[in-house]
Amino acid sequence: MNNKTVQSLFHYKRWADGELLDAIATLDAQQYGEAHHTCLRIFNHIHVVDAIVKANLLGKTHGFTATNTPETPTQATLRSSVTELDNWLVDYAATLSPQEGSTPLSFRFVDGDKGQMSRDEMLLHLVTHGGYHRGAIGRILVQCGITPPRDTLTTFLHRSEPARQR
Repeated sequence: MNNKTVQSLFHYKRWADGELLDAIATLDAQQYGEAHHTCLRIFNHIHVVDAIVKANLLGKTHGFTATNTPETPTQATLRSSVTELDNWLVDYAATLSPQEGSTPLSFRFVDGDKGQMSRDEMLLHLVTHGGYHRGAIGRILVQCGITPPRDTLTTFLHRSEPARQR
């Protein structure tokens, strides 16, 4: 994949994650306790998968035995962790050469099964996986009367590069 595209996708992911975390922060946890908890659980799942893939990219053991944690982090803790990892992914994407991107890596899934993907495939998985689950959180917000952010790639590109709309 073109490195400029990879970089753009991770700037987009960081932006979309931040927008949705802002929206979740407006959800009244007292009035919508179960919905709020579910939003945090789903977002934490996104984050855990991101962390697993980071470890795989670095050739390290991730230490997870599931794609979510037993405990649900607080919203503040989750935001901090997500922001830190999103920043790492943006930096990682900026240094990835096309040759490195196409290189296949072997890894283990949380259930112990073996897997192999290129770095580009792993990174693309994070973008699509996160988008899928952000959409699920958006539906929960709608059911609670909150309009979710328009977190599409086109919205991001037009906001970050207004000249594209001419």
